[in-house]
Amino acid sequence: MELKLDRFNGVLIDPDSIPDEKEVFLAELAEVLDFVHKADKKIIWLTLPIFKSHLISIATESGFVFHNCLENELTLIRKPACSGFVPFAPTHTIGAGAFILNDKDEILAVKEKGNNYFKLPGGHTELGESIEKAVVREVFEETGIESTFESIIAIATKHPYQFGKSNVYFVCRMKALNENICIHDSCEIEEALWILRKDFIADERNSIFNRQMVELLSEKKGLSLVNLDGNFGPFKKQEIFFAS
Repeated sequence: MELKLDRFNGVLIDPDSIPDEKEVFLAELAEVLDFVHKADKKIIWLTLPIFKSHLISIATESGFVFHNCLENELTLIRKPACSGFVPFAPTHTIGAGAFILNDKDEILAVKEKGNNYFKLPGGHTELGESIEKAVVREVFEETGIESTFESIIAIATKHPYQFGKSNVYFVCRMKALNENICIHDSCEIEEALWILRKDFIADERNSIFNRQMVELLSEKKGLSLVNLDGNFGPFKKQEIFFAS
């Protein structure tokens, strides 16, 4: 198997070089462990694609433990007991909700199937998706309304959330480009409509968090997207939000 060294004195096993046969993998893994011991390296990173999942038991019997998992691959690590810091596996999911008021002081709201209350349109960001693109996408999927991002006006966190992770929820002020509702995500959304802001606040079926949010945020400006000089290269930030 082919190895790469990282800047933290660790070793990365090239996934493309991992053999399919268990016996060959076991022999080559033993060579890697011997090299790491003699060279006094620290963490070994091993990523197995799903079609090589039959090798997991060999790795765990050799001292590897699970670090993080995606839909089509599992990453394991092996480190000595005295090893230092290991970068965390992902700890948070990100959600984005849309705060959209029209000229009639109506707020755009949705009701999910199985619920008897309304909430702001929104959902989780997809892997690698920006907050701006995620909230625009979610509004369109859930209501059929095209919108543009203006600012982040609130942030909330929750732990525990799903799968033992925490959640960060961004409330985004959006501007509707049209007001004609046409639900695309009919598997999840039962109803979408414009509700007078005062009626949304007064409806005790809606969560107290959503009602207080709608009551307190209508005039807030929040954090706007900015473009900064020099934001390029390997350390480029996908999104930068500064206070207005």
